[in-house]
Amino acid sequence: MAESLINIIFNYNNFIYWYISLFIIAFFTIVTGLTNFLWLKNIPSQKNNTNSKLVSILIPARNEEDVIESTIKSITNQSYQNYELIILDDNSSDATKSIIQKHAKLNHKIEQINGSPLPSGWLGKNWACHQLSEKAKGEYILFIDADTNIDKFILQDSIIALQKEKIDLLTLVPGRDTKLIADHAMKKIISWFIVCWLPMKLAINLNAPFLSATFGQFMLFKKSSFTQIGGFVAIKDNPVDDFQLGRNIKRSLFKWMLYDAAFRITTRTYNTNKDLISGYSKNIFPALGYSISIFLIIFLILLSFVLGSTLPIALYFLGLLHNQELILLCITLLILLFISWEIVTIRFKYSIFTPFSFPILISLVLLLALRSFIDNVFYSLTWKGRSYKTDKKKLKI
Repeated sequence: MAESLINIIFNYNNFIYWYISLFIIAFFTIVTGLTNFLWLKNIPSQKNNTNSKLVSILIPARNEEDVIESTIKSITNQSYQNYELIILDDNSSDATKSIIQKHAKLNHKIEQINGSPLPSGWLGKNWACHQLSEKAKGEYILFIDADTNIDKFILQDSIIALQKEKIDLLTLVPGRDTKLIADHAMKKIISWFIVCWLPMKLAINLNAPFLSATFGQFMLFKKSSFTQIGGFVAIKDNPVDDFQLGRNIKRSLFKWMLYDAAFRITTRTYNTNKDLISGYSKNIFPALGYSISIFLIIFLILLSFVLGSTLPIALYFLGLLHNQELILLCITLLILLFISWEIVTIRFKYSIFTPFSFPILISLVLLLALRSFIDNVFYSLTWKGRSYKTDKKKLKI
């Protein structure tokens, strides 16, 4: 009885148009991925070493005693030496402040400042970055996270690229030093979205705010452009500050540029699964502009990728489904998605088993996305000891 019911439900004619839609989307990810092999460029290495412009390197730090010292050392070791390094201690309860002070005594280019009390309506990191930007004296300002290590020539290469290409915001895709299995999986998911979902040529040439991906681990601005878009004041309560700053740059018709530096910049990620869940819960839904419709569309597409490429085959091997036409559709979708993930695997030198695991990887991001949606819409969120609740006025249909 159950077998007959399954074969009635999983009728070829009931699913043909659904699969055609999924084929089109999967084919788009392949075309985008292949195109991005040409357009997602590595940050170019430069032969010239110019130190003509002062760069203000700005780091907000809250309870970062495990990582802040290596970050400072990677900055003081730069080939580009015309910089000031300003680090704000955001009321840390560990040894962060004393580590910063130790290095400030050894290097006159380093300045440690104390964070002011958090005003109403501001998120903690945004308020810290705003205070840092107010202190910056450089013609260029570079925001770096406290857990990010950069190679010796990355600042020099980025400054020259920004000047040559007349860029207003230059951001770099970082490598991720992952400790958790789930975080390692999310690293691959993020790579898939960047390479196979973001058409880089269009993102660079069109001033469409949504066609951008900016990474807070490395955001190099012309200070005049940063000021004109309103800086952090304009996004004071937005948890995805990096994405929103990039969108504001494009919205103001300034030039945004993304380079790949996954093998030249390393960022430490989450130490515990609890932090991982909190971090992604804070960011995923806001990254979609708090749009319920966009969230549901993307969620259903990804869910369809998982179910459409695995469920009929599972039922077939269990002897519950005999519709061979439907199995053929399922296998076709499976192959298309495998190719899409193979592109990412080759691009970022992931394990050869990565394409085989994509249903599990997508399922993980679906669970985190659902948690993000529920937390942002119905509950308060907590990050680094501070609680906040999404303003319901931000929610969009």
